[in-house]
Amino acid sequence: MNLKNKYSKNVIERGEGYIDSVKYCIKINNFIYGKVQGSTTYKTEVDLDSLDGECSCPYGTNCKHAAALYLNYQKGNFWDAEDFIKSLNKMNSNELREIILSKLQDNPDWIIKHNLRKRTNKKDFIRDFKKGFSSDRVSEAEALLPDFSFEQLLELQDYINKNYDDLSEKLGEEKENEEDGYEYWDDEEYDKELLDLDEKLIELIVKKSLEKNKVEEIIKKDSFTDEIIANADSFLKFKDKVKKTFSKDKYLEFLLSTKNPSILELKSSVDDSNKSTIYDFIKEKPKIVKELAKVIDDRALLFSVGVYEKDFDTIIANFDKFETATKEYYELLSQLGDVVDSLIKNRFKNEEIAKKLLNRHVGGEYNKKQIFYLANQINDYDFIKKIFNKDHIETDVVLLVRLAQLNKQKTFEFIRNKKDLLNRHWSYITPLFNFLKKNYDKKDIESYIKSNQDCFRTSSHLKKHLKEECGIFISQKVGILTVEIK
Repeated sequence: MNLKNKYSKNVIERGEGYIDSVKYCIKINNFIYGKVQGSTTYKTEVDLDSLDGECSCPYGTNCKHAAALYLNYQKGNFWDAEDFIKSLNKMNSNELREIILSKLQDNPDWIIKHNLRKRTNKKDFIRDFKKGFSSDRVSEAEALLPDFSFEQLLELQDYINKNYDDLSEKLGEEKENEEDGYEYWDDEEYDKELLDLDEKLIELIVKKSLEKNKVEEIIKKDSFTDEIIANADSFLKFKDKVKKTFSKDKYLEFLLSTKNPSILELKSSVDDSNKSTIYDFIKEKPKIVKELAKVIDDRALLFSVGVYEKDFDTIIANFDKFETATKEYYELLSQLGDVVDSLIKNRFKNEEIAKKLLNRHVGGEYNKKQIFYLANQINDYDFIKKIFNKDHIETDVVLLVRLAQLNKQKTFEFIRNKKDLLNRHWSYITPLFNFLKKNYDKKDIESYIKSNQDCFRTSSHLKKHLKEECGIFISQKVGILTVEIK
């Protein structure tokens, strides 16, 4: 499986920047575990089969830290626990005891958890959890999870679910009392322990419902819907009950989450109210989605899959559904650069298509080459002028190039009249003057500078960079501005 199937382009790029921040990476069976240094040190794990990542950072899942850990693993920078596990299997009880005892000093919580599990009456604990809720109760509950009965797990999760806002507020207030000046509503992680407990409860309840033949008790509860969907294949024999209980969109999600969904069954489960659910599976199951799109004759969906697969023929054949697709699948906007690259590769030109793509320039995050390719197909001067964004002049300067090709004098007047192009940081101004120098006479540029001389008088950094990057020398003597262009 490719990392791109689970993580966005931006997350992967950020993950690449964190590879050197991976403190360690350990492979145990089909999982990798590690610590990644961010604003603090985060515990991170990645399932090598699905590439799903879990992290202690605020983002939580499939984050840049998980991407960094996996990329680090791909480079071979990891420790394989296989040999260690094999050696443990060969040890006798005394040897294992020695290893455990040697680690107790650094892990005293092992003893605390053991004693807690041994001494705690589970029924009394749940009563006390409700009456005297605190962060300590959350920690204790997590340690006791393996010992609770199915009914006790349900009772605890139901209580947390019904009272989550009040309980999380109590945790925030508790932390506020402990730390002077702390404001819990500004802390994204103040209720993380409670959230983690709730997630573990849900995961364990769903697992035990299968073991204890208690599936009917959880199917009807909304709290467990997403976890059931995540384990869809295990619940296939209860499909009829799931269908009766779940909403249309959740049932469709359930079917799509199975390993080998039936196209005909998917077709019969799709209507206008839940069709948008299918878009969420483009990355995970592009072949299934593509086949389904053809069967239900949804060309907007087909276009979106074509973009993901970089299938030029599918993209062009269904481009008339571009606007519909971007409304249904907002993530498509981050992939439009790939569409333009495909057009460039195939030397495909069409002014209307170019307009539609360029109109999504901000969302598409096009580079200079992509913008220039699109703009060069467009002869509508006013359209290009409207697209130009002074805040993106690093790339959008190529739009000025195209405007100058269409009407050189009109473009110069546009620049002269657009006063907000100046009085800015030098990094926004140097690209503009590099463009002017390549396309206009020295006298015109000199006149432009002198007519806006107040913008150049006080900024030594601007004058320095104009000199170094553009070959434009600006000086002043006795209040008179002098401009020399080489």
